[in-house]
Amino acid sequence: MTRARPALALLVWWSVSLTALALAVPDLSGRINDYAGLLSPAAEGRIDERLAKLEEETGAQVVVLTIDTLEGEQLEEYSLRVAETWELGRAEQDDGALLLIAKNDRKMRLEVGYGLEPVLSDVMSKRILDQILRPSFRAGDFDGGVERAIDAIDGLIRGTSTLPPPSSSNLQTDMPPRFFGVLWFLFLIPFVFVVIGTNPFQWFLYFFLIPFMLIGGVTAIGAWAGPLSVALWLIGAPIVWSLFGRRRKKQKRGKGGRFPHWSGGSWSSGGGGFSSGGGFSGGGGSFGGGGSSSSW
Repeated sequence: MTRARPALALLVWWSVSLTALALAVPDLSGRINDYAGLLSPAAEGRIDERLAKLEEETGAQVVVLTIDTLEGEQLEEYSLRVAETWELGRAEQDDGALLLIAKNDRKMRLEVGYGLEPVLSDVMSKRILDQILRPSFRAGDFDGGVERAIDAIDGLIRGTSTLPPPSSSNLQTDMPPRFFGVLWFLFLIPFVFVVIGTNPFQWFLYFFLIPFMLIGGVTAIGAWAGPLSVALWLIGAPIVWSLFGRRRKKQKRGKGGRFPHWSGGSWSSGGGGFSSGGGFSGGGGSFGGGGSSSSW
């Protein structure tokens, strides 16, 4: 125990040091927290009025934060930390959202609470960032970009969205290749079970699936994952078969086996609300990393 104390103290010191080095979460001063001086006073007033009306009529709490720089922190980690610290949205509905803009890093993110994810989905959040904020910011129109983004967020929450349809250049963003890669691997699952769960070993199907594993790895993850998927298949399939497949006796015709299955989930939200006494504050909402990131 005595020898373990220095190591424990070092671990505690290391944890505290990392916390101290982390970029501080600023104070929540209102619906607009323009610490980077990105917006004009007139635009700030219009946006604040729009967000206050949205909160009053729907309960959803949307807040804007601008900072100069992330100081090397990951955008997604910092955005989630801010949203969780501020507890945006009502505790029961989790209907909070944070629009974070890092001016000097030219990065931005829309962090979405659990309750708003069905309407402010990752795809729709990405479109707001790429189709509205990016071109506006590149043109130097920060006021107009943020105002139009808030208009789009307001419309999606109310169900009256005026977000323009995706252009042909954005179709790949709305339906990313990774999605098709995942579907590709799901399609291969029954064939994989045939190889690793059948006695004798299905050599033809084993080799036949190699190019399909390559395509799935490249599409779902990246170019480097294709050869890795093939290697895992070539090495792993015989090993798994030797442990399980070869021990199975041949079943009589007409007898079927059981295959794994899964079921989807569902979400629900209840009523509730929040109040703040003496100043603007969050209402206890929760976040799980939903939303999207981009740059300009």
